[in-house]
Order: sequence, then structure tokens, then C-alpha cells
Amino acid sequence: MLYGEAAYIKEFAEAALTSFKEFQDNYILFLTNRDEVNFRKAGHKIKPVAQMLGLGLIIEEYEQGKVLIWEEGSDSEIKTSCKKMDDICTKVLEELKDIAK
Repeated sequence: MLYGEAAYIKEFAEAALTSFKEFQDNYILFLTNRDEVNFRKAGHKIKPVAQMLGLGLIIEEYEQGKVLIWEEGSDSEIKTSCKKMDDICTKVLEELKDIAK
């Protein structure tokens, strides 16, 4: 898709860095506030990139977050989901930083 061109790969990684950092922050904010509307907007924005990169863990945890909002999950469950997503995104961001160098 990026034709193996280093410039395209670097540009994509830099754009993905911005998207994943924004998602990481918004996931925690909107899930903690149980703000379904903005939580879903954040998820819809990151899903295509996550799918393209084969990051099923992000999509799975996002879907779990929606369930926690719908089923009024406990604060402990919300905190656990936020921590899990934070850890996943931190790892993704580290890998993207390496690619963008």
C-alpha cells in the first residue's frame, strides 16, 4: 500500500502517532466520564487505522468499553479497561516512533 517507500512509511507512521495518542487520551477521558457519544466518535476515528495495522486488541477493548458504558460497569471495570487500553496504545506509540525515525 505504501509501495515500500521509506518516505511514505515515515509519513504514515507520523500521522498514526497523532491519531493513536489522541485516541489514547480520549478513550480514558470518555470512558471514565461514561460519555458514549464522544467515546463512539473516538472509536470510529481510530478503527480503520487499527484494522489496517492488524491491531485487533484495540478494537476488542474498545468494544468492551462500549459494553461497560451500556451495562453501567463498575468504576473498577472502567479503570481496568482504561489501563489496558493505555498499555496497548503506549506499545503501539513506541513502535510507531521507531518507524517514524
